[in-house]
Amino acid sequence: MSEVPATATPLTRDATAAAFLPAYLEAFGELPDRNRAELLLAMVWLENANGKSIIQHNWGNLATVASAGGDYWRPPWFDLDQVQAMEDGPKKRRYLDLHQRMLDNAAPEAFRAFAGHELGARAWLRLLQQERMRPILDAASSGDATRFAHAIFSTGYCPDPECKAAGPSYAALRDQIHAASYFDNLKKKVHRAPEVQPLGLWFWCWGRLLSARTSGVVSRGGGVSLPTGEP
Repeated sequence: MSEVPATATPLTRDATAAAFLPAYLEAFGELPDRNRAELLLAMVWLENANGKSIIQHNWGNLATVASAGGDYWRPPWFDLDQVQAMEDGPKKRRYLDLHQRMLDNAAPEAFRAFAGHELGARAWLRLLQQERMRPILDAASSGDATRFAHAIFSTGYCPDPECKAAGPSYAALRDQIHAASYFDNLKKKVHRAPEVQPLGLWFWCWGRLLSARTSGVVSRGGGVSLPTGEP
């Protein structure tokens, strides 16, 4: 396998939403709850300018190294000569910083390339299946965009502090996705508090058991039988 051009493979918002559920079902073997679907799609949109900046079908911008095997493409900060030739400005300074971080093994030197959107989406979702990424899925199911952003940062999925502060952006995109009714057929996860038996009922049952043991009124199965009124 080899280096390939950083070819744009964009999708519209509607197309990413339509492709998301089949890829999730293939990766997880079941459909997500609605909260999870909405925030994970928001994640794709935020990372890829609403689907317009997906490159080589890589939905999650999954990084790699040339020696790992498989096709890959180089990021724009990889070639220092090209970065130095850019006009001075924030973009050039950003790429110079990323180039240095790449040399320090703190930024990617290459990204994976996929043959189609289905493969790219499934590879991204399988990354999220890893145990260390579990907090991202749990936070997505909670519907809490701030918790979701913190999980993306704390798991190392995106170690940039900007990712930790992206809660409002995720919330805005989640609301747009919800309003578009992409996932109306999915169930919303309900978080229920553990059931607590009323103390009065517990004491009543305990009293009946004591009464049965002292009076000999016990059913054949060993449980308490209520009085019948017969002598």
